[in-house]
Amino acid sequence: MRVTIKTIAEKCGISPVTVSRVIARSPNVSEKTRQLVMQTMQEMGYWQKNLEDPTKKDVPQIVALMVEDITDKAQYILQAAAEFFLNNGYLAIICEVGPKACRLREYLSTLVDKKYIKGAIVVSSRGSRAELAKIAEDFQDLPIIATHWCSAWSKIDSVILDSYHGTACAVNYLAERGHRHIALLNSPKESSGSYEEREGYLDALRSNGLEVNESFIFSTDLHRSDGVKIIRKIVKTLPEVTAVLTANLEMAQGVRSELSVLGKRVPDDISIIPLDMVNDSAGNRDFTAVGANFSDAGVAAARMLLERIQEQERGDKRINIVKKVILEPQVFAGGTVRDLRTEEHSGGFNNDDSCGDNTRSIC
Repeated sequence: MRVTIKTIAEKCGISPVTVSRVIARSPNVSEKTRQLVMQTMQEMGYWQKNLEDPTKKDVPQIVALMVEDITDKAQYILQAAAEFFLNNGYLAIICEVGPKACRLREYLSTLVDKKYIKGAIVVSSRGSRAELAKIAEDFQDLPIIATHWCSAWSKIDSVILDSYHGTACAVNYLAERGHRHIALLNSPKESSGSYEEREGYLDALRSNGLEVNESFIFSTDLHRSDGVKIIRKIVKTLPEVTAVLTANLEMAQGVRSELSVLGKRVPDDISIIPLDMVNDSAGNRDFTAVGANFSDAGVAAARMLLERIQEQERGDKRINIVKKVILEPQVFAGGTVRDLRTEEHSGGFNNDDSCGDNTRSIC
């Protein structure tokens, strides 16, 4: 039987992500778990054969998955990507690069210098966005894929959400359910999705015959505290608002927690829809959300990276052309949207122009 991260994880009774953490020498693993994994690797003949000299020809090709912190959100993306690589003969190691991706460059420099990796996926966030373009420029010979927030999206291969159609889809969904006053907590102006979110929101309001009110649009830094601060203002000064769109799940959580403090109920008083990647599992749909599935993002990023590695090995000139995979928005029904229509007029939502379930690649 071929020994892989997955078989080692099963033997140890832990997740493949934890095994990858041990391989990457992450500090966020207990010493007891680290010793268990290393002992199991040695017993199964994995450590010496596969990791003693990563440059040997009989060693699986290695790719790195870089993330600031392995949160539940990031974990689904990483697991899907790692599984894809395992099925294609690659070993995926996970590197936690710290707050604001402070160790991203250090990790890449070490791994590239020792010729350990063939490519990398960066699960980017607020802190790492500005640095990604520079890193991509400095490591031109290393295929790098960013997912999913990336202000440098025009300079680096990326897996991103369709922000325009996602916001439009959310507005359509709410309008179909009788909402007429919808606020938008928009991405920062410097981010790649800010303009698209705003235009999708405005166009959808107009197409549904709803009033466009600029005071309903709030620029944010995508923090939970933004959701808290802005919903206070909305409740105090914009009592007509019945629904709030947030540019990510973190702000939606802030909105919901603060509404509880203010004595407001979700969704009875105010409905909430975050625009983000989610775990496509009914048991985990805490919010009604519009976006894409975590696993779809992970597989799309892994597939793009594998294609880039193969292009580089062939000497394909297309390696110099920036690629995008845009994840089409879907509605993930949860418990944070109230239907304001009467029962006799209620019905399903169907808008194929706004919401899809496929992934399309754009170069």
